[in-house]
Amino acid sequence: MDSERENGMNWDALGAFGEIIGAFAVVISLAYLATQIKTQNREARVASVHDISEAFRLGITSFQDAQRADVYINALSNFDLLSDSERLQFISMVQGLLRVWEEAFFQFAEDRLDNRVWDPMVAQYSDWMSSSGFQRVWEIRKHTYNPDFRKFVDELTFGDYKLS
Repeated sequence: MDSERENGMNWDALGAFGEIIGAFAVVISLAYLATQIKTQNREARVASVHDISEAFRLGITSFQDAQRADVYINALSNFDLLSDSERLQFISMVQGLLRVWEEAFFQFAEDRLDNRVWDPMVAQYSDWMSSSGFQRVWEIRKHTYNPDFRKFVDELTFGDYKLS
């Protein structure tokens, strides 16, 4: 009978030890999962910055074309004097840039862009928005943007856009 009691205690001790090991394994698994999630979030933020930067670069690269650059420069302060085709071209250029900014706005709101990226972007766009050409495009097309983004842009303090 004593050996049965000893065997019962050994099984009880072994079971308790197994439960401790199991609990430890769960804690290790949760720590690993938390590390993986943190890494994935960091990678998602980096990818978001890359995608927005790439879209921005593509948008401003179009200004390297001399004809487009001339339209852009004229439109900054003489939007109403543009021909219909030049006006359409400028509206398309500006809307492309505004769509990049709108995407960045949403990424920032979702904490996928940090202030190191967002603040310089806002400075760039607030400078652009100070030109009468950008303001005209915004007034003509702002109804096509998300209401939260419209409110953000409408409340923005304009900078001072200069070409030289």
